[in-house]
Amino acid sequence: MKVLITGASGQLGQELVDAFSSWETIPTNFHNLDITDKTAVSQNFESSLPSWIIHCAAWTDVEGCAKDPEKAMKINAEGTRNLALAAKKINAKLVYISTNEVFDGKKKEPYIETDAPNPLNPYAESKLVGEKFVQEILGEDGIIIRTSWVFGPKGRSNFPLKILKAAENNPELKVVDDEFATPTYAPDLAKAIFELVKKNTTGIFNLVNGGYCSRYDWAKEIINLSGIKKPLLRIHLADYSRLSNPPGYSVLSTQKAENLGVKLRSWKDATKEFLENI
Repeated sequence: MKVLITGASGQLGQELVDAFSSWETIPTNFHNLDITDKTAVSQNFESSLPSWIIHCAAWTDVEGCAKDPEKAMKINAEGTRNLALAAKKINAKLVYISTNEVFDGKKKEPYIETDAPNPLNPYAESKLVGEKFVQEILGEDGIIIRTSWVFGPKGRSNFPLKILKAAENNPELKVVDDEFATPTYAPDLAKAIFELVKKNTTGIFNLVNGGYCSRYDWAKEIINLSGIKKPLLRIHLADYSRLSNPPGYSVLSTQKAENLGVKLRSWKDATKEFLENI
């Protein structure tokens, strides 16, 4: 089986290359495949003829997307449409990595796959449009994976690394305590995606590690496990100046995947392993 992976140089993409190592893998990134170039994408697919495309290339800079919504749409939405159209031409299946931020956080209990999205910021809007393109173009040949707060040992700028750097450079740390979701460990997520692909599933799946927490709770766990002795102060989303609005509560239910035997370990265990590995 042959699989093409977009965004293969990112923290999730690198883990996906490892997770699919028993298959013939075609890693791509923005240097050798511009997903916004429809012709280039089509030619690439017709030449390489993958059976599956795992699409995790995206512009994930939420603040950057808020500054330039048109660029966000071009990369995250139109780029996904180009991939879906090219996949359809060669009868390939596509897995699209989406986000918890497609929800507005008003539900106050874990979101299931059939809940109605209502994005609050340009990044989330562009990812949701990407979802719709996958559904409209590929139908049963498309899988949408919604996940949250991804971090991994091959990342360069994830939340745990930012907390560790902030602890080095500041006498105290301020972290929001009213934004809730689930930290998701990239190696665990990649393995779970591989398991779903092997089962030849279709549709939307939530994939995150077990449990959930606030940003403050996660930062506290990171500091405690790292033995850092710095004060950690609670602040609220309203106190944190930013261009984009994240949902205050975007915890995802993973029951649908669990019913198929795909379950990730707890976020605390994953965070512990991450800190040990770095």
